[in-house]
Amino acid sequence: MAKRGTKERREEEYDVGRIRNIGFIAHIDAGKTTTTERVLYYTGRTHRLGSVDLGTATTDWMKQEKERGITITAAAVTTFWRGHQINIIDTPGHIDFTFEVERSLKVLDGLVVIFSAVEGVEPQSETVWRQAEKYGIPRIIFINKMDRLGASYERVVEGLRQKLNIEPTLITLPIGEEKDFIGVKHLVELKEYIWDVDETGERYRTEPLEITEDVLPFYEDLLLRLSEYDPMILEEYGERGEVSPQRVKAALREGVIRREVFPVFVGSALKNKGIQPLIDAIVDLLPSPLDVPAVGGTLKGERVKVETGEGPLVAQVFKIQMDEKGKQKLYYTRIYRGEITFMTKLYNPRTGETMRATRIYRMFANRKEQLRVARAGDIVALVGLSESTQTGDTLTSEKEVVELDRMEFPQPLVSVRVEPKYSSDAERLEEALHFLEVEDPSLKVKKDESTGQIILTGMGKLHLDVVVSRLKENMNLEVRTGKPFVSYRESITARAESRAEFHYEAADRVHRGKVRVVVEPAEGEENEIEVEGVDIGPLYEAVLSAFRESTEFGPIMGYPVIGVRVRAYVENPEEASPLGVRAALLKALGEAFEKAKPVLLEPYVKALVQTPPEHLGAVMDVLRSLGGDIKNIWEEFGYQVVESVLPLKNTFDLADRLRSASKGRASYDLKEVQFRPKSS
Repeated sequence: MAKRGTKERREEEYDVGRIRNIGFIAHIDAGKTTTTERVLYYTGRTHRLGSVDLGTATTDWMKQEKERGITITAAAVTTFWRGHQINIIDTPGHIDFTFEVERSLKVLDGLVVIFSAVEGVEPQSETVWRQAEKYGIPRIIFINKMDRLGASYERVVEGLRQKLNIEPTLITLPIGEEKDFIGVKHLVELKEYIWDVDETGERYRTEPLEITEDVLPFYEDLLLRLSEYDPMILEEYGERGEVSPQRVKAALREGVIRREVFPVFVGSALKNKGIQPLIDAIVDLLPSPLDVPAVGGTLKGERVKVETGEGPLVAQVFKIQMDEKGKQKLYYTRIYRGEITFMTKLYNPRTGETMRATRIYRMFANRKEQLRVARAGDIVALVGLSESTQTGDTLTSEKEVVELDRMEFPQPLVSVRVEPKYSSDAERLEEALHFLEVEDPSLKVKKDESTGQIILTGMGKLHLDVVVSRLKENMNLEVRTGKPFVSYRESITARAESRAEFHYEAADRVHRGKVRVVVEPAEGEENEIEVEGVDIGPLYEAVLSAFRESTEFGPIMGYPVIGVRVRAYVENPEEASPLGVRAALLKALGEAFEKAKPVLLEPYVKALVQTPPEHLGAVMDVLRSLGGDIKNIWEEFGYQVVESVLPLKNTFDLADRLRSASKGRASYDLKEVQFRPKSS
């Protein structure tokens, strides 16, 4: 019979090797939050089975999450299992909240990637998998919803091969499918786990696993795959006809940490089956902070790697959020080296400020447990940091100032105008939006000087709807909003050169700068710069600062500039000052962009629509009416999938149009934003 979770780690029992910093990522509605809830229940962290549908999920604590039944903000939870501390981040699955996944991946060591046994590998599943690849994070796979009508783990496994280009390693096999799913056959433990004791799934029974003809191919494939890491596996199998679980787990763990093996587990979170073997796998197979590569940063202008462990403090703020009562600003922080107590001086290299944390919390979604000390490997929330602290900032020691690589966030593309219903709330609205912008790096707030209206720009219509909802419900502000519109980009189509000088005397100081720039289109959408004439130092930083500022506002309508390559030459650097170089370069770049035949770019997206065959014609009519260019149509699991490319501005009512055309049976995903010259 199963046992509930072990007691919490006491601070004096700290062992970084027994910490697991993991995340759950998936396509929306794959069962990510429900799986998290079951993990918390079986580890003894909660005393009831939380439900997304009933609005009782622990990690979906925001009012907007409860109302919509989706995860909006990444929630951090700490639990314990078999003497290990598991720090879990439950991330959103909707594409509008991809930034929440991005900043979580930056601080996680391992992932559980969840796929629905019915829907399989969906487009957003591919997106989150690529994100995990980008950050080099080891993964295990959980095929959920094995109890559902149409469930097929074989189909999902084939989808993993075809769409993700990986060879999955099956660890548990289902006992039954759909309504007959009752348990799993565990190829490592050589046991059958059967959940037919109680409805909560807390208790289950086990039986020895017989290596029958239907199981043998899977077992031998597993051993053959793992013999690459331990040749003695095949020798033991030849002698005994089976291999000890300890030996198999050790080889599995090595393959997972090297990101060469992706173990697959099956279950049904909603029906409380298959979760305990998954928790065991988190502890047994995913890495501790000691098992992952050192994080990159800079120290005195030189690249360095920071190993997890003792030494001068190095930590990173990856999320800022006001607590549920609106009284404390929480700075979610991952500690890589050293420790933080109430007396620790925290130095921010970006701002040059030194501060102390007045509170240190271990988080449990929106609830907090105060700690006296947090050490390397921990993920905690700090209170009392300077208001100027931003997402991505490093907290380090003044004695050894390391600055970790900053996080990258996608640029927001959809905007809406917002104004207070009552003019007396204007100042309060600006303050609220400033806080939300600090909390959410993918939200941009700009004031239209000509109209006085505030323009919010976010990742999509849902993202902006949630922001406006928070203004009304959480901050008690009545606001009016306009219709959403897209944010364009600008680029150049020709090569151009420009020179500029700056000379200014003030307070007995002379500021000079003389520069020449050459601009031309880059091959992709990223901006590139080459700097000549100065080495790394204040003048070099002044060039980069001017480059960043000049690409924020384009020459046509003031939209951000993308896809430009700049070569900047600083002349007579011995006579130049940073202020002078910066001012001269801003002028030169502005002139060069205007001469380089600038063009306005419109965002387009790829839409993948899945529909029953009988509604294919109506769905295609909808896409074409919205300016969609049909690229491909294929059959997948009995559905027709239509791939089209259409302007982002035409997608705001796509959901309603498709729902009407398919009687509510079509689903879609938007992905891979690309920019094209705006048609007249």
